[in-house]
Amino acid sequence: MTDSQIRRTAMSDKLTQPNEQTADSTAEPSATPTAEATGASAEVNANGHLLPCNWKGTIALIWSGQAASILATCAATFAALWYITTTENSALLLAAAGVAALLPTALLSPFGGVVADRFNRKYVMIAADGIAGAFSLVLALLMLAGMLSTWLLLLLLTVRSAAQAFHGTSLMALMPELVPERDMVRINTLDQSLTSASAIVGPVLGIALYTMLGFVAVLVMDAICAALACVCLAFAKLPYAQGHGVSSGSVAKDLAHGLSILKGEPGIKPLLLLVVVAMLLFLPLGTLSPLMTYNWFGGDGYAASGVEAAAGIGLLIGSLFMLVWGGGKRLVPVLVVAGAAIGTGCIAAGLLPQSGFFAFVGIIALIFAATAVFNAPILPLMQKRIPQESFGRVMGIFGSLTALASPVGLFVAGPAADALGVNCWFVVCGALLCIAMGLSLLSSSLRALDDQDVNDPADALESEACE
Repeated sequence: MTDSQIRRTAMSDKLTQPNEQTADSTAEPSATPTAEATGASAEVNANGHLLPCNWKGTIALIWSGQAASILATCAATFAALWYITTTENSALLLAAAGVAALLPTALLSPFGGVVADRFNRKYVMIAADGIAGAFSLVLALLMLAGMLSTWLLLLLLTVRSAAQAFHGTSLMALMPELVPERDMVRINTLDQSLTSASAIVGPVLGIALYTMLGFVAVLVMDAICAALACVCLAFAKLPYAQGHGVSSGSVAKDLAHGLSILKGEPGIKPLLLLVVVAMLLFLPLGTLSPLMTYNWFGGDGYAASGVEAAAGIGLLIGSLFMLVWGGGKRLVPVLVVAGAAIGTGCIAAGLLPQSGFFAFVGIIALIFAATAVFNAPILPLMQKRIPQESFGRVMGIFGSLTALASPVGLFVAGPAADALGVNCWFVVCGALLCIAMGLSLLSSSLRALDDQDVNDPADALESEACE
């Protein structure tokens, strides 16, 4: 039997179990506990398990801690970058800090996915938050002792990025267990909203504390907020936090199994290709936007910071829009239309005259609002096609490939923008992105991602019957 047939047989067994229990309950009524007796609601989560009655309170508890932790992380990261800027005045060290903050997450996410499938995701997240917070506290003590160095700060950024590789994949793998399927877009968007808001407020908070109380205060706040996130997770009742995956005994074999699912599941390959293309073309433009502001529009540092603020506000507005709307029943068209909107916005930004800076700020806000809409359906679409026992490792590999696309795009975008002009490069990338979105509609397997859910027993049986 193939993996697909095995999954469908198992799901068929699940559907027959309630009937068997009903027969038993005729003779012995108390043998089958009701949802009310077990503290469960009448609703089921995206993986088909009964949700606890207080599932909304659990989400509020978890994300209250996460909000504090994400905000403190943004504040501490900005303060660390500012410390390196003022003490070293070295572009090379700032670049090294950027690599330290991003590369470990990209490289370790597949391993984080394997861990999420093997172990209790709640405890993995507590461990990741705890290690990052403890390291911040140690650095604060070292700074009080006069022993802090730039290299220790680079190590802090590396540890944080490595911890995120395990925390992020466990959180993504846990999301389908926390909410009904109709709310998958909303919970993914909630996470984006917190990140967007923290990206706006975090640097302001970080520099304020840094200026008034010193770097030690920022590090201590970071440690306290990480501890708060751990406490919130510890008190959250998560009956399905344990990973469902059966280990093959080797991390390499688990990763190979995740890759085989990415290759074998219809629709996932074109989705991955589409997201990678979007990352290759669009994300480097965010890095080049200060150059656009300075070279094309003649703006200064304040103007560049205004563009960054507009991007953060746009992300927040787009996230809130998806949080309220939920994305509807057909998510692939939402993703494609949002991608085309991003490309159209890039074309419009590149065609602006040199006097059009304020229009550029507005277009950037709209582009990043569309970016939030583009990102929101990705996790729910993946959840529909990836078996729950392999979801962590597959999302880890997926996240790693998409994260590595950005630095690869920068290697191309830098020389190309110098040769063509940064405004022309905006037009080229926008046009290519629109073409990619149009071509994606030719993929029937991508369009079919909206149709069936391998984690829904009814859909699995229907697919089996069709075969």
